[in-house]
Amino acid sequence: MAKGNNETLTAEQEKQLRQPIDEYVGGIQKKIDSLRADGTNRVVALQNSIDAAKRDRSLTKGERENRIAANTAELEKAKAVEAKNKDEIAALISDAENYLKAHFDKDYYQPLKESCDHEKILAKEKYDAKVAQLNKEHEATLSKLTDHQEIKDEKYVHKNRLFDAKMDLDKELQRIKDRRHGAFAWQYHLIDMLRLSKFTFMETRAQKWENYKYTFNRRTFFLQNGLYIASS
Repeated sequence: MAKGNNETLTAEQEKQLRQPIDEYVGGIQKKIDSLRADGTNRVVALQNSIDAAKRDRSLTKGERENRIAANTAELEKAKAVEAKNKDEIAALISDAENYLKAHFDKDYYQPLKESCDHEKILAKEKYDAKVAQLNKEHEATLSKLTDHQEIKDEKYVHKNRLFDAKMDLDKELQRIKDRRHGAFAWQYHLIDMLRLSKFTFMETRAQKWENYKYTFNRRTFFLQNGLYIASS
């Protein structure tokens, strides 16, 4: 999709935009995972085993001490591997993060966001056209009716059709909202894997703000604040 040309991205086009990022960062992630296998991952697993042995009341004192001693010896080996690979892993993480900073927003997220903005416009235009058509058909039907009950029934049917149209719009807007949010969240999923959930302060704040916007419900917000004002 040419950026800024008011076109929408298909799922396949979005996949094509993601592919270079997925391949580059994914390739680095595989190297990191390999380096962590006998180091960091082993450290975590052995520490969990030691903690479990300390809590296990079914073990005798001797069994507990032997198990802890064996795991502690292995733990020291794993820590040595972790320390040996630390600098190489840090360099790989830096490489991946620099690539994300250079390409994620420019090459993927902004085109996707522009597509979502255009999709919202199209959805609202489709809804407005649907409402106009329903109103036209409703007025045409009413012009042919004289019976009071038939007029009442037609108005009830028309109201339900308008409700269904609004529900269809809401569903489409939610789908678009989910798509944009998913694109935003993907970047932090990649960082999460690289850094084992160790986000910077700014990254944590960006995610909290995004999640607030994603889950924000205007109707609930005004209702809650209205009730608060009324009760204060």
